This record gives sequence, C-alpha cells and structure tokens, in this order.
Amino acid sequence: MGPCYPKKGHTVSDWLNDLAWNAIAYGLVAGAAVGTLTGLWLFLPALRRSWLPLPRLRPVTWTGHEVLLTVCVAFGFPLIVIETLLRVGFFTNLLGPSPEIDVATPAWKLYRERCGVIVGPLLLALTLGSLFAIFFARTGTRPHHLGLSWARWPANIALGIVGFLAAMPIVLGIFAVLTLVLEQSDHQVTQIAKGDAPAWLWILIAFQVSVAAPLLEEIILRGIVQRWLRHASLAGHLTTLTFAIFLSLSDLMPANLEGTFNVQKIPAASFGVLLAIGYGFWMYRLARRFGLKEAEIQTWKSEPSAPSLDPSIADEAAARRLQARTDDEAKARAWADANARLAIYGSAMLFAIIHSAWPAPIPLFLLGLVLGWLAHRTQSLIGPITLHALFNLVSFIALYGSVVSAPDRNGNAQTTAGRPSTTISVPASHDPLRR
Repeated sequence: MGPCYPKKGHTVSDWLNDLAWNAIAYGLVAGAAVGTLTGLWLFLPALRRSWLPLPRLRPVTWTGHEVLLTVCVAFGFPLIVIETLLRVGFFTNLLGPSPEIDVATPAWKLYRERCGVIVGPLLLALTLGSLFAIFFARTGTRPHHLGLSWARWPANIALGIVGFLAAMPIVLGIFAVLTLVLEQSDHQVTQIAKGDAPAWLWILIAFQVSVAAPLLEEIILRGIVQRWLRHASLAGHLTTLTFAIFLSLSDLMPANLEGTFNVQKIPAASFGVLLAIGYGFWMYRLARRFGLKEAEIQTWKSEPSAPSLDPSIADEAAARRLQARTDDEAKARAWADANARLAIYGSAMLFAIIHSAWPAPIPLFLLGLVLGWLAHRTQSLIGPITLHALFNLVSFIALYGSVVSAPDRNGNAQTTAGRPSTTISVPASHDPLRR
C-alpha cells in the first residue's frame, strides 16, 4: 500500500495538528510525572534504595477454569448491563431516543458506545467486584495475590513513571509513522467524542480512558492471565492461542446475515494471527530447547530426571547423582524463566489483539511487552497501572485537543467537532476491552 493519510479527508495539516496536540499532552503529563517523581524522591527515603526487588515469582493458585470465568465476566457483563438499561429506557433522558436497532448502522453503533461510556463506572465496580469474589470463593485468592499490593509502592510508582517517560515517545512515534504509510481505521472513542458530545460525556470518557482501562486491563491481562500462563498446561496454552486467533478473525465477520466481510479489518486480523503463530513457534522452540518428552509436553513442565539420593550408595555414585540433581534444579529455574517470558509475550499478544483499530496493535504490542516485563519483574501491578494510566491520559488530552481545536471547514461548530479525523495518539489504547 502506498503512502496515504490516516482517514479520508485527513490532511497533512490535520496530521500535524494531531502531532502537536500529542506533544503538548505528553509535555503536560510528563511534567506532572517528573514533579511527582521528584517529590517522592525528596520525601520518601525508601525510594533512595534499590527500586527493583530480588527476582521472584509469586505462586499461582488459580487455573484455566478461573481464567475462563474472567473472560466471561469481562466480555459478558458489558453486554448484559447495557442491554438491560437500554430496554428499560435508562439512556433516553441522557442521550435521547435510541435510533433504530441495527448493528450495521453507524448511528446505532455510536449510540450504544456512548451508553457504554455512561455506565463505565458501574461496569468497573461490577467487574472487579465479581472477579475478586469469584477468585476468593474458588481459590482463596485475594487482591494482593494478583499484584494489587502496596508493598514497595513508592518504587513501583516510580518505575511506572520512568517506564511512561521512556516508552510513550517510542510508541507514539511508531504509531505516527505508521499512520502516514498505512490506512488508519476509525476508533470508537473518537467516534463517541465527535459531533455534539456534551461536557459531562467528556468527563466520563476521561474516566473510561484513564481509570477503567488501566485497572481492568492490567488486573485481567497481567495480574490473572500472564501469571496463569507461567503454569498453564499445553491445553491452556493452545486454548490461549486459539482464542487469540478467534478474536483476530472475529472482526472480519459481517454485522448481520445480509452484510459482507469487513475487509478493512484484514490488516489487524492478519497481524493478530501472525502474533499467534509467533506464540506457537516460541512454544515449539521451548520444547526443543529443553528436550521435553511427550508427558512433559502435555503438562508443559520440565520434570527432574535424577533419582533420589540413597545414603548407602558409594561416594562416587552419590556425587554423580548430586550433580544430576543440581543440573535438574538449574534446568527448572531456566524453564521457569523461559515460561515467564512466554507469558509476557502471551499477555502482550492479547493486549494488542483486543485493541484492533489499525495500526494501533503494532505499537500496543510493544507497550504490552513493557507492561508485562514490569509486572513480572516487580511482581506488582502498581507500576503497570501507573504507566498505563499516564499513557492513556496523554491519549485523552491529545484526543480532546485535536477534536475541539479542529478547523471549521463548513462554517459551523458542529462540523468542527465532527471532522473525519482520528488522533494519532494510539487511540485503541482507550478501551478496557473490546465490546
């Protein structure tokens, strides 16, 4: 595909305006972040010691059954809550009468997306409350087992700030370049904000972007899924791989029986499938590297090969067996580290796929790797949530600025807010999960 602008009608002036707003937004948030980091350094002596703890891996008590329930809650609750409130007319006083229910029409999609933003705080409370209750009832898991702990919080917040300061320019730069050479799909948050969006709706969008998305995504992807993948069996990994392919291809499906395949989603779907193939190839390489036998492949564990020590055997034989056990322990540590890296890739893959507005999945995959490494290295979600929230805050400020400052092309404010452009601030990073 040759060079093109992100959207039809999106000119070089629009692109530069979006870029300028991203720079302004990054400068504002980065300045506040640096000020916060300086204050933490001056007033919290704990921050003057090592920021990173000793490498460790928290034990995991949940299984694929709890992960499946997590997926059902995360994807099902928004559908149930929004549909229920739509049927009782809850949104009529806020948004006016709903258009004719047709999933293929832009008006109905926009109305429903705005409904989702309005109930965002309720969905956040219901989803997190349900997940915490399910995990505690089934496995005794408490929030701190997922990484929601205030242990070493100054260092974890500082790491999140530093990660934001370093990663945001890289991710944004990659996305800005991609929007010049690839056609950019419109994003639902941009659609929600365009047109006659009232001030109160902007406040709810800000909450959705900077609070709900970081909390839900980090708890689900890094706190639950990434930690589970470290101990998942072959069936668990293959299920994850299949789910990634299904999500990637689902956007291609027509909205109704009379519709056609959404060819605009082919690039994002292809990238998602490519990530899934990479995940499968990584698993194949791990099995070859560690020489896993068939039983070990099924359980996806590297079992010890040395027999237990017998005090009655000769010293030389005992020494050989002791060395074998030492080798087994070293192999087990290497296997745990390799699986942890595979889990980081897996969570980043899902993070990119669930945000499918092209070409955002490419830079968001890189951001997912950073978030996954930070969660793995600190065994805490405070750093990733901080990084994610600051990242999304920049995106929101840039979106708001680019929409309200758009040039008036047809002589009225309505057209100004509704110009056919999308900000280049990686807009697909806004949603907690695709709906």
